[in-house]
Amino acid sequence: MGESSDKNVQQGSYARTVKYLGIFGGAQGVSMLLNLVRNKVTSVLLGVSGLSLIAIFNRTIQMFSDCTGLSLSFSAIRTVADAYENCDAQRVERCVRVVRSVAFLTGVVGMLLMLCVTPFISEWIFGDNHAYYLPRFLMLAPVVFFMAVSNGELAILRGIKQLNKVAVYTFATALISLVVAVPLYYIMGVGGIFPTILLAAFLQMGVLLYFSCPLYRYRVSPFSPSLLREGRDMVKLGAGYIYASILASCAMWLICAMLSDIGDGETAGLFTAGLAMVTMLPGVLFAALDSDYYPRLSGVAGRVSVRNSMINEQVEVQLLIQSPALMAFMVAMPVLIPLLYKSAFSPAVVMAQVAMLGMFMRTMTFPISFLPLAQSDSLLFLGLESVYNVLLVALVLLGYDVAGMLGVGVGIALTHLVDFIIVYAAARLKYGFTLSRRVVCYFVLQSPLMIAALAVSLVQPSTLVYWLASGVCCLLSAVISMYMLQKYSNFFDTIVRKIKGKIGRRK
Repeated sequence: MGESSDKNVQQGSYARTVKYLGIFGGAQGVSMLLNLVRNKVTSVLLGVSGLSLIAIFNRTIQMFSDCTGLSLSFSAIRTVADAYENCDAQRVERCVRVVRSVAFLTGVVGMLLMLCVTPFISEWIFGDNHAYYLPRFLMLAPVVFFMAVSNGELAILRGIKQLNKVAVYTFATALISLVVAVPLYYIMGVGGIFPTILLAAFLQMGVLLYFSCPLYRYRVSPFSPSLLREGRDMVKLGAGYIYASILASCAMWLICAMLSDIGDGETAGLFTAGLAMVTMLPGVLFAALDSDYYPRLSGVAGRVSVRNSMINEQVEVQLLIQSPALMAFMVAMPVLIPLLYKSAFSPAVVMAQVAMLGMFMRTMTFPISFLPLAQSDSLLFLGLESVYNVLLVALVLLGYDVAGMLGVGVGIALTHLVDFIIVYAAARLKYGFTLSRRVVCYFVLQSPLMIAALAVSLVQPSTLVYWLASGVCCLLSAVISMYMLQKYSNFFDTIVRKIKGKIGRRK
């Protein structure tokens, strides 16, 4: 009786995890497809050098946004949600005003900071072309303000449970970027990069204000001491996440800037294209962890056995779902990158294939990495993120210096391997977390297949032997995952029942 009850609980937990992978990953998936179309058009119209410029400008903007924006899209959600669920309408309106005031002020600060620092960044990156790019670079400073306002509105919509509007916004963001970019790149070429980034950010902010302002009239008091004190207390909740975002943004900016400096002018574009392909699928599936898993984990952080079980379940599901998908993406890279970009981006193929090993390790690291945040241990979380970002910058640049784009892929893979070892060691020593036997079993079953497929791609690239051998590896991985999902969650039986139920209701 006890075993049956435990199995039912586990099946329910698995089903919930898979459900939210679908719900929160769905909107991201549609956006991903639109972004792929935009990237394809961009690569055709602007080439590798144009994509390199876009990468540098976007990373610079993101760096200033993260450094000054306080990660409001994450840190303010809990405060708004708590007020929405437990307080009267007047208190909710004040909470919304606090979020908007903090967002407005951080946007202004970020914009001014970018205006002050950009001349030095432009001279370092562009050298002799500094005079041409500087005024265009400065034109992008308002984007930091638009992003800050958008992050505040996004936190408000999430906090008051307007998830349907958030999903529409996710889709609209990608659609706006596509609709704005194509005509401007076609008409203006590389010169269209600057108005495209500016106009897209403004329109995306407009969509969020269109959704949120009818619910709460837009009012800000960015210099009110009492409101800013409330905002300071709110930001403390997500301090670790804020610092981690800043570190990650600075690391990616530094990689793009350094690759542009030491490479041939197109290296940053190749890196950006390869990284986009590597993180595309995991990014969609990891979206569920931010939206559903972290709040649930925070709620059981003090109950060690329940907490450890929840983390292991997340790792198990991520391994089972992502392993065959990552393997298939890795095998298809020689087709996908030229198809979704163009043949000039082919040097990024080997980087993306090797880096996929890092994403495989990330499926285990990512659920565990939320544990310090759930325990309100921001210092440990910041330390772990600092080590990860320093390793990423050092190993990617060292890898490029030693072996070009292949070395970049090796650097990414090694970073994620070392990161898993460090994160798991910290979780085990400080919080008593241990991986379950099933996680170890899944890893032992899936990792040799992943390594074998990669080995074939390096030894026999794009030959008949490559496609046959790697195809067998993908098939075996998928069979293992489907068998385990069915065994421990009745996953496919549940899907069949839901389909039959929908057909029955329509009749």
